[in-house]
Amino acid sequence: MSKFSLKNKIILVSGATSGIGLELCKQIVENGGDFIGFGRNTAALQDFIDDKGLVKSKVFYTDLTNEESILLCLEKVEKIDGYVHSAGIVQNNPIQFFNKDLYDQIRTVNLDSSLVILSQLLKKKKFNKPASVVFVSSISGMYGMKGNGIYGITKSALNIMAKTYANELAGKKIRVNAVAPGMVNTQITLDANDFLSEEVINEDKKKYPLGYGEPEDVALPIVFLLSEASRWITGQVIVLDGGRTAII
Repeated sequence: MSKFSLKNKIILVSGATSGIGLELCKQIVENGGDFIGFGRNTAALQDFIDDKGLVKSKVFYTDLTNEESILLCLEKVEKIDGYVHSAGIVQNNPIQFFNKDLYDQIRTVNLDSSLVILSQLLKKKKFNKPASVVFVSSISGMYGMKGNGIYGITKSALNIMAKTYANELAGKKIRVNAVAPGMVNTQITLDANDFLSEEVINEDKKKYPLGYGEPEDVALPIVFLLSEASRWITGQVIVLDGGRTAII
């Protein structure tokens, strides 16, 4: 069996019902594995499960802003071979207009829920060994982008979590990494039209030598990090940005 295969592996994916998370679930199956998806808009992922006749893959309605909802869903999770935190909210909020409620909402979904999930998976001994954890971060967590402070703070935290927990969990044979995408054509990108002008978006696109990415461009590297092919990689933040941060 290829080291790149996910055969016989079950991966928990938060934020699984849209964008990168939804594509990741499809790629997990494409590469021989199964998934347990946490998310709110479960219809599309349930349709995928039904269409493919998947037996081991499941999707659960989960409100990541509500710890009780998370804990109830985790009770339904048995042994897994990996966990990917793909959930995320992005909205511009320049510091002079700092909004505490918005900050709490973004932080709770992007960051706090990942801490709750990972800690509970460890406490309840839900991980098979070896296992792999991947946080979906962002280049906004590595480089200063105007108006993106709140979002960037949460993504930067995921980056240091990958490095810290890689060290903490190596003895348990659990690898921890993060991927940091640039702009990807998802609903989040479309929603940016609500607070960014078309001119600003077009100028931003010019900064990407390979153009904006597609969900598959992020999902496939995550599949690699979940597979045994990456067994010597841990504590890393892998940038996936079509060359955006390689230019001045």
